[in-house]
Amino acid sequence: MEKEKFLSSIYLIIRNEKQQILLQRRQGTKLWPGFLALPAGHIDANENAYEAAVREAKEELGITIKVEDIIDTFVVNRKNKSLPPYYDVYFEISNYLGNINIMEPEKCSELIWSDIDKLPEDVIDFEKEAINNNLSGIKFSATYADNEKKITKCMKK
Repeated sequence: MEKEKFLSSIYLIIRNEKQQILLQRRQGTKLWPGFLALPAGHIDANENAYEAAVREAKEELGITIKVEDIIDTFVVNRKNKSLPPYYDVYFEISNYLGNINIMEPEKCSELIWSDIDKLPEDVIDFEKEAINNNLSGIKFSATYADNEKKITKCMKK
């Protein structure tokens, strides 16, 4: 029997002075278009999770972070409807250098700050679940994600 192969991604939880977390509105992507999500990205070949976090912060937001600024970490083993399984590593960051900006406008249409305990309905389900688990003290969890889920908007008559 062939062994299952896993991909890995990192997710950044960045708080402002009001303790709200940063979310991005996804666009131009085939996965979860229109949804709000944490800044995130794949761990590239020859890169560890810390290096990926530093790189993604710069690429997506234009900020510099240091490994020493990571104040919390948790991991989710994610199975997907039609993608390979992932190990997702979440990093909460206490400090960063620079001003947060949209650096990839083809992938992100807006940045918003949200209370971590009152996340909007259109945050990607598995990210919301991971954040809530961590708030409950759960540092490792397993979940299932419907990566084909789309936002549907109701039309008013």
